[in-house]
Amino acid sequence: MKLPLQPLDPLERLIPLGLKIALFLFCMLMLYQALDVFIYLTPRPQLPAPLSFIRMFIFLPMHEGGHMLFFWLGRTMSILGGSFWQIMFPFLSFVIALRQRATVVGPFALFWTGINMMDVSLYMRDAPHRILPLLGGHKSGHDWWNLFRTWDMMGSAETIADLMYFGGIFVSGISIMAGIGFAIYYYINPPPMKQKFYQDPKDEAPEYP
Repeated sequence: MKLPLQPLDPLERLIPLGLKIALFLFCMLMLYQALDVFIYLTPRPQLPAPLSFIRMFIFLPMHEGGHMLFFWLGRTMSILGGSFWQIMFPFLSFVIALRQRATVVGPFALFWTGINMMDVSLYMRDAPHRILPLLGGHKSGHDWWNLFRTWDMMGSAETIADLMYFGGIFVSGISIMAGIGFAIYYYINPPPMKQKFYQDPKDEAPEYP
């Protein structure tokens, strides 16, 4: 007998509905801030709190960690690794949560995947201009200036940045709707406290002709 799938994460059933909704309302605030911040180029972008804190102490370490993680794969991957890992780290968290059928952590991780896509799009958009402040200080260290120049795609920087930016909006928006939708659905239809993953033949009622 095939059993219906239910959320596996036992901790999520302990989170009250109000807290789940509040979490994704916070995500809506972050998306609202990101919409304006990650599309306009300014020499010293003024990021509103709490997005500025998250970008400085979460996004930036992930980005720099990607450079270190992929440096052994050659110059191109070393440069690309920062932006790649900044997006892939939350996406891998989403994949793990999806496998566990975690209906809060999954959409939450996917939301940050979208926001990081928007953040990377600003870096891409800056490639022809190089006006954003860099951690290393020198303009020659601009990741996407080096990548687009190597690939002879500098003229397409704006278009690629737009695709990344609007793709990030789509991913973040879908994740917020999914998170709120799952929260309400499982509040109305709570899963059983225990989940059986197999059917014991002894539990099946005998069939009589």
